[in-house]
Amino acid sequence: MNPFRWSSALAWLVLVGTLTGWTADKDGSGDPLPEGAQARLGTARFRLTNLGIPILAPDGKALYVQGERGLIRIHPTTGETLGKVPGQFFGTPQALAADGQRAIQVSFDNVTVWNTQTGKALVKIQRATPNFELGATLSANGQRLALGSASSGGKNEKLTVLVWDVEKDRQISQITVAQNQFVHAVISGDGQIVATWGSYFDPEMMMPPDPATNPNRFVHFWDATTGKPLSQVAVEGFAPAAVAFRPDGSLAAVSAANGTIELVDPKTGQVKHQLLGRSRMGRYLDFSPDGSVLVASGEDGTVQRWKTTDGSRLSTTEPPVPNLFGSRVRALSNDQALAYAVKGIVVYVWEIPSGRLLSQRGGHTAPIRGVAVTADNQHVITSAEDGLKKWELKTGQPIGEVKLQQPNFGFSGGMDAVLFAPNLKFALMRDGSSFAVYDLATGLQEYVLPTPVNTNSTAKFTADGQKVVVASWSFDVKQTPARVQVWDVATAKHVASLELPHYNALSADMTPNGQFIVTAGRKVSPKGEPGGLNDKDNKFIITTWEVATGRAKGEFIDKSGFSNPLVTAAPDNQSALVATPQGGLVIYDLTTAKVTKTLDLNRNSVGLAPVFSPDGQKFAVACQSAFMPNNPAKIFLFDWPAATLKQTFTTTGGTPLAMTFSPDGRWLVTGSPDTTATVWAVKP
Repeated sequence: MNPFRWSSALAWLVLVGTLTGWTADKDGSGDPLPEGAQARLGTARFRLTNLGIPILAPDGKALYVQGERGLIRIHPTTGETLGKVPGQFFGTPQALAADGQRAIQVSFDNVTVWNTQTGKALVKIQRATPNFELGATLSANGQRLALGSASSGGKNEKLTVLVWDVEKDRQISQITVAQNQFVHAVISGDGQIVATWGSYFDPEMMMPPDPATNPNRFVHFWDATTGKPLSQVAVEGFAPAAVAFRPDGSLAAVSAANGTIELVDPKTGQVKHQLLGRSRMGRYLDFSPDGSVLVASGEDGTVQRWKTTDGSRLSTTEPPVPNLFGSRVRALSNDQALAYAVKGIVVYVWEIPSGRLLSQRGGHTAPIRGVAVTADNQHVITSAEDGLKKWELKTGQPIGEVKLQQPNFGFSGGMDAVLFAPNLKFALMRDGSSFAVYDLATGLQEYVLPTPVNTNSTAKFTADGQKVVVASWSFDVKQTPARVQVWDVATAKHVASLELPHYNALSADMTPNGQFIVTAGRKVSPKGEPGGLNDKDNKFIITTWEVATGRAKGEFIDKSGFSNPLVTAAPDNQSALVATPQGGLVIYDLTTAKVTKTLDLNRNSVGLAPVFSPDGQKFAVACQSAFMPNNPAKIFLFDWPAATLKQTFTTTGGTPLAMTFSPDGRWLVTGSPDTTATVWAVKP
């Protein structure tokens, strides 16, 4: 069983195939299983590889998402890959022209307009823009570009908005605005009008700003060709959140994302209609192609529609799942729109106004960090930040949820993934900086294991599930020594503790007979930087400790490196598998304190603490994923004690975060960052 590891997952995205049933060589979504796999639990479709929100094509027929192979287009209802988008841009586009032929890519100080069919860059402008979706926009035909700007921190700095001719690659106009921190810019579909709004701060202000003149509250409309002002409107709220133009540019929708949306004549500033919506409605706005319907999405994914002729509300559509983030909506006609948002790393797409979920439902929405197999070898339990789920082992079909009841402190929130005891009696969950112990039979929290203040900690169960080993360390090694603490789970009693000064990375395990603790860690040179990772004087040290006396029985010293150490005690009570700072794997003899063998991992680096089969005859090693399509990672199965390679699996979706054998040793289960788990068939 793996220790808790709190590093961010690597990027990935697997979105192929069509929906079918469970077969021997495909998962429940119809995607092929890797060689040696019995089943996949969950689906990798609609899983994001980066933190950016995908963008829906104007015709609603494709989602643009960033995958490990670059920018790709996927079908919004099946997740099928429609093709890779040409070009070498990273991240989803900031905006698309209405015809879908041109897109904007924004980095910290660069804006690029490119052709989505060829990948060719048409315009490149060195300019810092707001890190928001409306920092740069295109006219409907993609021929005009409006760019906002962001302050560089200079005193009395004046911000401007540029209107750019994409065809001729030259400036059309420059607009000086009142904001001095950042300014958004939206250009009308016909390219004739620009709306601007943003943030202003007066460092010398002694009193709250006057609402009647505060630049933060106003949206300004400008002639895009001349840069001359047309009108302005103050929002019914603290600050504007979104502005959208009717396709012909004759009407603008202005929202402060507080439930009030105003339909404004951009040439006069006259408010035609005031639309009242739900709380925080209007984070995203879009008009239907003929401009007769306005569609708005709120923070929670609720979507509301209004007639623009008289301001009457047409519909309110509830989100298909709770706790959505980054809700967007695209109006396809007067009667239909598509909404999409993210939960965890999963994209949800649903129809408006019916509310029908179009994308696939089910599985985890976060990386799987804990896996366990039931005593009858029939079911798998997986753990992620969205909860615990139960599956059929041989088919991968979902069964239901496993409930853990967190203490109620008067507010609700998410949960951390849990680590299962091998005997499935207990589970560990992060509780702040400590670890909470749960009884899996009742789902109730039993108690909390304390950890030292200002430390990073990992925890793991011993092979019999009777004890928990907690390793803690700090980057401030001069002030906080590393520690190892061992606890008896059933009695909640302290068993042993060790203190290791000057360690800034540490892993520990206890032998099955409870006589020894083995640690592996990076000891920082007193002369080096406290948090230094690769100081030439740093040491990598493996140590055998007697539990009864707390004394070091022997240690092996080698040069240090970047990778964090990992250690697993062997079932013979005499050896341990240790991942070195160079990413390799060695067998360490606890009695002689010597490395007796270095395993050949074919130039792969260890990504997870190895696990032994229940009978002690085999062990599995999960390696770090390769930076290539589908982020494949090797899993090696060795026999024990000869350490001869017996099987090799290749999983997709990133470096496995959890791994365990079934009680009968016939199956190996791995959990991945792409929210799926894989069941592998182990040869006798």
